[in-house]
Amino acid sequence: MAYSFAWRAVCGVIGGLGIALGLIVLPLDLLIPFVLLTIVVGLTAAVGHTTNTTGDQQERRTRGQAGLLAALPFLGLLALAGLALALGTVVLLLVLTLVITSPPAVRWYGDSHRGELDESVTSTAQLCRQWHDTFEDLHQATTPAARLRIVTARQRCLDELERRDPDGLNAWLSSTASAAGDPSRFLRMHQSEAPPTDS
Repeated sequence: MAYSFAWRAVCGVIGGLGIALGLIVLPLDLLIPFVLLTIVVGLTAAVGHTTNTTGDQQERRTRGQAGLLAALPFLGLLALAGLALALGTVVLLLVLTLVITSPPAVRWYGDSHRGELDESVTSTAQLCRQWHDTFEDLHQATTPAARLRIVTARQRCLDELERRDPDGLNAWLSSTASAAGDPSRFLRMHQSEAPPTDS
C-alpha cells in the first residue's frame, strides 16, 4: 500500500512537471487546440456521468472524477510531449522505469518468482524448510498462474524428499501430515548427492 502510494506520488510529480513543460515549450498553434480538446472531453464526461449516490457534494465529486479520468489520457500525452521536448530520448528510459516499477509489474514479478524450487538447496533440512515456507507463499499468491507455480514447486519438493528418503516421507504422510507441516523429524538429514561432473 505504501509503495503504491509512493509510486503514484512520483508519477504525479513527474506528470505535473511534464504538463508544465508542455504548456511552456509546445507551440501555441498546437497547444491551444489540444488544451481545448482536453477541456471539452473532460466536461463532456463530467456532464454525461450518471451516479446513484445522493447528495450534491458527492455528486460533484464523482462527476469531477469522471471528467478527470476522461481527460487523463490527453494530460498524459501533454506531459509526455513536454518531457520529450525537454529531455529528448531520455524520456523513453523514464517511461520504461515507471512501467517496470509500477505496482502491477512489481506484483507480477513477485508472483512469478514466488514458490520456485531453489536449485541451490542441497540438504534435506533446507528442502523441508522450503516446503514449509511455500505454504505461506501459496496463500499470498495473487494470480492463478502464481499459485500453479507454487503448487508445482511444492510437488517437486515432495518428489525430491521421496527420492532421498521414501520410507521417512511415507511415515510422515501416514502420520498427521498437513500442507503446512514440517516432515523433517521423519526424514534422515543428509546432503543430497552432488550431480556428476564432467572430467
